[in-house]
Amino acid sequence: MYSKVHTGLFFSLLTKEKSTVTILNLENVKKVYKTKSVITEALTEINFSASEGEFVSIMGESGSGKTTLLNIIATLDKATAGNVYIKDKNIGLLKDSEIASFRRNELGFVFQDFNLLDQFSNKDNIFLPLVLSGVSPSEMEAKLDKIKDILGIAAILDKFPYEISGGQKQRIAIARAVIVSPSILLADEPTGALDSASTEMILNLFRKINETGQTILMVTHSLRAAAFAKRVIFIKDGVVYHELYRGDKESLEEFTERINNSQKQLFTSNYSRNIK
Repeated sequence: MYSKVHTGLFFSLLTKEKSTVTILNLENVKKVYKTKSVITEALTEINFSASEGEFVSIMGESGSGKTTLLNIIATLDKATAGNVYIKDKNIGLLKDSEIASFRRNELGFVFQDFNLLDQFSNKDNIFLPLVLSGVSPSEMEAKLDKIKDILGIAAILDKFPYEISGGQKQRIAIARAVIVSPSILLADEPTGALDSASTEMILNLFRKINETGQTILMVTHSLRAAAFAKRVIFIKDGVVYHELYRGDKESLEEFTERINNSQKQLFTSNYSRNIK
């Protein structure tokens, strides 16, 4: 069984050793949507795993199944067939009454459109998952104290979402996600609504969070964003079609170019399924 290596102190200055603990495992995952007259196979046969502390990007054309895949991992949707394990727990077997609690305790979410509530202050938006989990006010403040300076949000905590920029909103959304010390941080096009300067800031923030040991799974169409990960998974026609690993000495620009070349081949020809 999975034995959790605690990574709750997300912004510790200590460097963690690479973990070989499998935190996410997908086995023959299939998703079919049915209407009265149409059957759509969104995922055909997905198999991959992620170790604790990995930063994985998922790429694919529109309709490839990448968002469906993320929704299944996030317990927002259920697979038609196959198994998804998070910390050795088969999430497909969770009862409806267990899903909300599991989601709050084990998963962090960062979305393209931030999903902040304008009627709440930024601080209250960050505290929301902790409130739902019954955490005391003093403990919430202590958790926020550990992350607010690293995230650069101390000066905007008492403002409201409608008073700050897109990049600042995404930092608040990231704070809301990591304050629960999730097993996996799930990001769906987290830079899609940001300008180039804010995009670079958010991606560097993700890298900093990952360097503390936080597992990150990010869906993106951006080559630049994908290159910040240590591994890129390409989804095509509902299957994992190709994977790239970033070399230890490979620069961001070099990895970006390699991702670009693979993507061109993958989506313009019958590219062979392999791993490099």
